[in-house]
Amino acid sequence: MNILFNGDSWCWGYSLKNRDDRYPVLVANKLNSNYTDLSDHGCSNRRIVRTTLNHDISQYDLGIVCMTFKNRTEFYLDNQWEHVNPGRGKGKKFLDYYIDYYSEEYGESDEFIFRQAIIDHFKSNKIPLLLLSVAKESKLGYDLMINTNDVPLGSTKHPTEEGHYMISERIYEKISEMGESQVQNVETPS
Repeated sequence: MNILFNGDSWCWGYSLKNRDDRYPVLVANKLNSNYTDLSDHGCSNRRIVRTTLNHDISQYDLGIVCMTFKNRTEFYLDNQWEHVNPGRGKGKKFLDYYIDYYSEEYGESDEFIFRQAIIDHFKSNKIPLLLLSVAKESKLGYDLMINTNDVPLGSTKHPTEEGHYMISERIYEKISEMGESQVQNVETPS
């Protein structure tokens, strides 16, 4: 089995001493599978969708994509993509974006568009999808919300080694529950 992972710092393994302890590696090892991990720390749903669409997913048997917080985005500046994240790092230089342009309605619209793009892309390529989210809450349906109160977080608010293990077990359980059926089972809201 070949698995494609994409997501933000939770998928990437930010703050872990050994990135082999992140949930993509744990899941792939448990399933005795090959995997590709396109994730990047501090990124947005826009980047997750962009890099997934730019990647040939036909070589995979399963996609496990973890959407991030709806208020993140990215800009293409000086021949490179810049993560725009209000919480930390370089995103602080784009605070005027959040003051002058961003709103909850805008974020919810982006979340809907990017979530649906991922669902439709995997569906049109006939590749099963397990769709996750690190958001604490969403009006939209996901197969698994991984940022739950029982998942241990470190000082940077990212899962600890134990937290990644817990997430990997929940993903494995979801995959096992789905069996041969389509893994991605959330529907477009009406």
